[in-house]
Amino acid sequence: EALPVVALPGFRNAHPRLPHPSAADLAQLAALNPGYVAARRNAAGGGKGPVDAVAFAALAAPDSQDLGLLHRRLMDMRFTDRGDDQVKALALAYDWLHAQWSYAERIALQDKLGEGCQYVIDFIRRERLSPYNAVLYNSPLQALMACSIALYREHPRGEALMAFTHDLWTRRVLPVWRQVFGTHGGWHEGGEYVAVGIGQAVYTLPAMWLAATGEDLFASETGLRGFLDFLVYRTRPDGTQIRWGDASNLQRHPPDAAPLALHYRHAAAYGLAAPPVAPTPTGWPWGPLSDATLTDTGAVAALPLSRHFDGIGLIVARSDWNPDATYVTFKAGDNFWSHSHLDQGAFTIDKGGPLAVDSGIYGPRYGSDHHMNYAYQTVAHNALTVTDPADDAPLPTPEGPRPIANDGGQRRVGSGWHVAPAPIDRGEWELERELYHTGRIARFLDEDALTVAVADLTPAYTNSHSAPGEASHRSRRVERAWRVFGYDRIDDVIVIYDDVRATDSAFRKRWLLHTIDAPQIGENSFIVTAPRRGAATTGGRLEAKVLLPQDGRLLPIGGHGLEFFVDGRNYDDEGKLVDAIRRPPLAPEAGGWRVELMPSRDAKDDQFLVVLLPTRADARPPHRVRLLRQGTQVGCEIAGPHRTTRWWFTPGGLGVRIEVGEQPSATIYQLQDEDDASPAGSPSWLQRLLGRLAPGR
Repeated sequence: EALPVVALPGFRNAHPRLPHPSAADLAQLAALNPGYVAARRNAAGGGKGPVDAVAFAALAAPDSQDLGLLHRRLMDMRFTDRGDDQVKALALAYDWLHAQWSYAERIALQDKLGEGCQYVIDFIRRERLSPYNAVLYNSPLQALMACSIALYREHPRGEALMAFTHDLWTRRVLPVWRQVFGTHGGWHEGGEYVAVGIGQAVYTLPAMWLAATGEDLFASETGLRGFLDFLVYRTRPDGTQIRWGDASNLQRHPPDAAPLALHYRHAAAYGLAAPPVAPTPTGWPWGPLSDATLTDTGAVAALPLSRHFDGIGLIVARSDWNPDATYVTFKAGDNFWSHSHLDQGAFTIDKGGPLAVDSGIYGPRYGSDHHMNYAYQTVAHNALTVTDPADDAPLPTPEGPRPIANDGGQRRVGSGWHVAPAPIDRGEWELERELYHTGRIARFLDEDALTVAVADLTPAYTNSHSAPGEASHRSRRVERAWRVFGYDRIDDVIVIYDDVRATDSAFRKRWLLHTIDAPQIGENSFIVTAPRRGAATTGGRLEAKVLLPQDGRLLPIGGHGLEFFVDGRNYDDEGKLVDAIRRPPLAPEAGGWRVELMPSRDAKDDQFLVVLLPTRADARPPHRVRLLRQGTQVGCEIAGPHRTTRWWFTPGGLGVRIEVGEQPSATIYQLQDEDDASPAGSPSWLQRLLGRLAPGR
């Protein structure tokens, strides 16, 4: 009531206002898919069936349904739970059949729909539903928008209801979408949470808004198309989705993917799920009809081999689009509260199967000991830990203090940690930026078959609140945590360099890589294998060359009774997970082993430099790898089967210099954080400029 009246000059006053089947759609269905029409008519049952089926049948064939019966059913509805199911049905029936209701029936339905709209608003406000969380899109917001559109300018409360919807949509939801989508799309939740959350809103909401107001967000918001790219790139060569935060169903397809792909004519995303053979509506309340002409199995091959989803700080790269491709991910960005893990700086590697895995299981229930002490925490990811033995404060919960394993990992922020509720808009996120800022990709290179990220991960471990005795912000253990992640797809090489400064030299640093089977440990090296598991994989092998620390210790941890070991305990939920990790679909991904690389001596400053060489299971990498030192700089030379690259790093400097080819004609790439002053020994601005002007650059 306090919100200003909304000005919507292009609003469609006539009904239907919501997306609905056009005369052309109905004719196409009758000609090419009469079975669909017959099935919906049968489901409608003359007015007894599901409301959407009755509405479609009555719209397609007026007077074919008992609308008096439907009206009585609608008026008898009781709003329960989130109210979205009832309100969506009411809005659809009122809007689509507007011309077929009598005046008295319309007035009664308006009052009922207004009651339902208020019920949804009360639920959204009472539960503080956040645009960062799947619950808002599952699907109170869709119900709210549908009923507000249906009632606007027709009901005494229509203007106030639209004012709330407009405020929530334009001032709270869309700014969050722009923040998280970034330039190229992407979403911070993973697995089934994409499908049941943003994945059933990303087309439906803009489509309803366009149909009612004429405002075309599909044209103005680049992140909407980028979301389709995200769906494609998050799909691994084995056809499952990347392991990303809380997720257990890694093959569930978002309902809005098909209509969104049809809108943008995005063949690669459209092909992620088998489309219907005959024309079929693809969305709610009505999506475009499926289109067999968009089906193109070769469309994905036209996409770039790497993509930086800058909103969420995710990089995905692959050697090619074949099933046995090398596929890598790297993450370094902010925390958006919902269902994310404490895994900034983490990477994964697949080649013929999972080689460097995101360990742990989402379950058996949210907040279980395994979930909170292992799978959620940094120790379960291919990342860095820095352990202060005194960092053992319990987590305050409504039920009382809860002990949490001291994994040496990142600050505990997000859903489940009882630190703060989900931000209700971007403004609230910005007010708590100190809490949610957990990393950034300072520089990114995608050129010459190189995918390279220079990342500052320090705020993931330390913020201004970090001090002894607090479980969420944790003790101040880390003063600097920088990681460079590089992938050369010409020679199939991954280079990872870390520069870490601890607050206390006694705080033990660990560089982690998780595997499914037991790794083979050698002298400054280890080997990981991924046996072939079914027809979807070919089997793979990963050979690691440890260059720094030169005298580091390699410790394998895992096997029976140690699968999820951290802080002196195996968090396997009292043995309940032992069988689960051997059963599909969990078996290929739960992990069970990890390699810990540690310096042999205590020091505040340490550098890690590891070269990873993935191959098929039956192959061995022909690369020659050696450590380089020059003045204050350290690096590595990798002589591969197709080219030689040299990677140079300056301890205390956030950046990397890459030389491709032989001197003096090598192509030089210099990536330095522009916010980081050049430390002593690092290239000056003139040296960087000359590097960019080198032959071939």
